[in-house]
Amino acid sequence: MLDLGGPRIRTLLALLTANAGRVTSVGTMVEALWGPQSPPDAQRTVRSYISRLRRALTVDRLIVTHPAGYVLRLEPYVVDARRFERLVETGRDALCAGRPADAAEQLSLALTLWRGEAYGEFTATPALRAEAARLEGLRLGAVEDRVDADLATGAGVSLVEELTGLTDRHPGRERLWGQLMTALYRAGRQAEALDAYLRARTLLVDRFGLDPSPRLSEIHQQVLDNDAQLFGVPLAAPSEPARDDLPGDVADFAGREAELILLEAARATGRPAVVIQAIDGMAGVGKTTLVVHAAHRFAADYHDRLFIDLHGHASNQPPVTAMAALDALLRALGVPPDRIPQDPDARAALWRAELATRSVLVVLDNAADAAQVRPLLPGTSRSLTLITSRRRLVDLDATQVVSLDVLPEADAVALFTSVAGGDRADCPVHEVVALCGHLPLAIRIAAARLRARPAWTVGYLAERLRQAHSPLTEFAAGDRSVAAAFALSYEHLGAPQRRVFRLLGVHPGPDFDAYATAALAGVDLPEAERLLESLVDDHLLQEPAPGRYRFHDLVRQHAHAVALTDEPEPLRHKALRRVVDYYLHTAHNGSRLLDQQHPPITVDPADCVPHPLPDSAAAMAWFDANHRCVLAARTAAEDAGWDTVVWQLAWSLDNFHYRRGHLHDNIASWQVGLVAAERLGDLAVQARAHRRLGLVYAPLGRDAEALLHLRRSLVLAEQVGDTLGRAGAHLVLALALTWQQDDHGVLAHLTRARDLYHRIGNTQWEVRALSMMGASYTRLGHHARARRFCESALTLCLRHNDVYGQADTLDSLGAIAANTGDHHQALHHYGRALALWRDLDNTYRQAGTLAALGDTHRDLGEREQARQCWQEAIDLYRRQNLHLAADRIAQRSQ
Repeated sequence: MLDLGGPRIRTLLALLTANAGRVTSVGTMVEALWGPQSPPDAQRTVRSYISRLRRALTVDRLIVTHPAGYVLRLEPYVVDARRFERLVETGRDALCAGRPADAAEQLSLALTLWRGEAYGEFTATPALRAEAARLEGLRLGAVEDRVDADLATGAGVSLVEELTGLTDRHPGRERLWGQLMTALYRAGRQAEALDAYLRARTLLVDRFGLDPSPRLSEIHQQVLDNDAQLFGVPLAAPSEPARDDLPGDVADFAGREAELILLEAARATGRPAVVIQAIDGMAGVGKTTLVVHAAHRFAADYHDRLFIDLHGHASNQPPVTAMAALDALLRALGVPPDRIPQDPDARAALWRAELATRSVLVVLDNAADAAQVRPLLPGTSRSLTLITSRRRLVDLDATQVVSLDVLPEADAVALFTSVAGGDRADCPVHEVVALCGHLPLAIRIAAARLRARPAWTVGYLAERLRQAHSPLTEFAAGDRSVAAAFALSYEHLGAPQRRVFRLLGVHPGPDFDAYATAALAGVDLPEAERLLESLVDDHLLQEPAPGRYRFHDLVRQHAHAVALTDEPEPLRHKALRRVVDYYLHTAHNGSRLLDQQHPPITVDPADCVPHPLPDSAAAMAWFDANHRCVLAARTAAEDAGWDTVVWQLAWSLDNFHYRRGHLHDNIASWQVGLVAAERLGDLAVQARAHRRLGLVYAPLGRDAEALLHLRRSLVLAEQVGDTLGRAGAHLVLALALTWQQDDHGVLAHLTRARDLYHRIGNTQWEVRALSMMGASYTRLGHHARARRFCESALTLCLRHNDVYGQADTLDSLGAIAANTGDHHQALHHYGRALALWRDLDNTYRQAGTLAALGDTHRDLGEREQARQCWQEAIDLYRRQNLHLAADRIAQRSQ
């Protein structure tokens, strides 16, 4: 016996055991332990309890942490409840197969596992009370099955006492009354059998408002008629003909093999537990098609097949209520209307009772939410329930959820070809399904339109989709429309969700997070997170990575169209400006963290909260995640005529672009930044833009353009009296001339830059000029002088904690050591520089230092080490699209 401590930790273990093999969320645990009035630190207390349980249980990895909560990993035979369910299933299979003796043995073994009430100590906990009620229902069903097995082997007299007690305790179980009447009749007590029927009928009418079922009335008549069949016919044999309400299967079904395998595996491993599978996904993704196809595949294993459309997302009628759905389902099973109770709980109980001895496949299509379908779920292991919904039914208990994504390319092509006809397929099919977003509904409509128009080719269809002013209009045929399907999902949202959905349609980037959404919608961060998650649950947004959200391409088009029609233009304009300002302010703050020596700019306050960036590592992570969004914000600002924002975004991206080697993106940013500055007439900004363009053009081998921009920058800086800008222009001119191997010209510009930096007291940039002078002197053969410059520069960098300057100077010292034949010292300096570049996450400079390391290893005769360094440098340059630099290194390794 384990000594676990207080009742809460015992309740927690009971909850984990009840869900053995399945995830129990922390929220479920908190609700179970404290109810709705949980303390603020409840989640932390739960984690503390889990730690104590792990120590007490001693078995490694018995309780496993899962992103959604915790899982108790137990083999099925360890838990009595699971052993019971497995034995019951085996017994029922034997009974159905006509082996009553085997059935009685297995069912009796199952029932011996019971020792009092299930979870008796814990039934005050709602979750465990529900599990106990489920198990009690299974136990009663197992008792009834065992009695049927005994009756099928000829028993009668021996069962009378047991059945009398059972009917006293469970007067609403008609099957027990029928069994008691049969046992009494077999014992020669015909009058008592008839009296049992009268008592059963009176109880059913007075207490439950129900008339006896046709089966119980049939047994009554058999007793009256002295029917010999009561001596040998099992009572569980179904007398009604099979019911099959499934819609026809789709002839051109394609793909979804992985999902079908998953559904089949759940059916196999789920037994003897109730198997409930929910399939969710965005509009048009093929949920109903998959479920109907799966239902036809599994149909032979079930006596009855029921289908009901719950109209969770319908334009012309409200969702079907649970009461109405139960009425339809019970009638489908042959229950007379006058036996269907008006009380919701009684109606749901009758539904579960009807399924208790049946093998039924139930399809609940187009569910609105979990509350709608929860009363429709069976309580017996003989049934399979398949549910479809556009909304994630995360709060539906005992359910396996399969979220459908769009089709993989091969399956999308197969579907298009199947619908359009194989003779119509040609090369552009891959492009067409891509333009359809691999969405099955869009693919079916596009293929059907092609099939209906013999003059069209696949290439012509692809061109129509590419050139369409409103692409969604191309995905409509007859009463099928992708836009209409999306519109239904949109209409079923609450007002706040609809507003943020359409505003996200004007978001300029390919994806977004909660901070950007908060700025766009003008709401606080918790509200933005709540709205985003609700749209994910409704499959109107995707969450490809934690905290990052995006639209499916066609849904984005719909969101943009809805924004144009439903959101007034002034409000759209304000929302766009808020989110552009968010990207500007966050990028500006991030750029300052990446290089605090970078000449600053002043950004006007804005009505937004920037993303918090505590350090340079956080800044780089934010830029990596949001780079395309910031570029898109710059384009949006350019289109809107916000010229100041355009050049400020170019400035804010500059440091990141340099660290990551995104030189082509930097050129594009500064080109539009220069045009914006020219429209503003701001000469100082123009000088800055020319200087940055020159810096980027030089390593790309575009020397003439680099020098043209840099000389123009120098002229403009002198014109406006910008000494810092003049110094910067000279420094960058020196860098450009370095690529041309003009070290005399380099030194002339560096000397001028150093003097200007010294004049204005800018020690950090003076140090960098000194470091570059050292590198230039060593290339000219003046190694001692070069070393003095660099050592002085390194001392100043260390004094001012200038990490970037340290790395730059160590590179220069490495070059000096290599040029003087001290290759081991060169390796030391380059190694320290590389470590600093990696700390700074500057992949552009890492590549240059790795190339120099490779050269030094080569000079030492260490060819393998040299090859490794060169290859790493080549890979870094290629990832940054700097193929000229990569090719130069590749030539060394040949």
